[in-house]
Amino acid sequence: MASALLLVAVAYGSVGQHWLNELPSYFFQTLTLLLFGTGLIYAYLHRFDRQDLFVHIYLMSMVVKLLAYGAYNFFMIIDDEEGAIANVSWFMLLYLIFTFLEIVFLYKKISR
Repeated sequence: MASALLLVAVAYGSVGQHWLNELPSYFFQTLTLLLFGTGLIYAYLHRFDRQDLFVHIYLMSMVVKLLAYGAYNFFMIIDDEEGAIANVSWFMLLYLIFTFLEIVFLYKKISR
């Protein structure tokens, strides 16, 4: 949650400093989807106790997540063709950040 608030502050600061002209049209929707998706996967996997199945479940969750995110990006592009580059770029930035955080926190679980 703190990372999402930091990202919002940086994005608004970037617009205020005129580094960006405006925020992507799907700014909050993308942030909410990725924050919820990452949080859901982390919460499920964090309480998962079977170490022998952990990697399989994690990989399955990645496949489901990528399919859902692909559908979301397809909808964004179709709905706002003019802002597609900004929206998909914002999505990719958030996806990389949240996936990195997810891996860091889950690495602690599997390295015990």
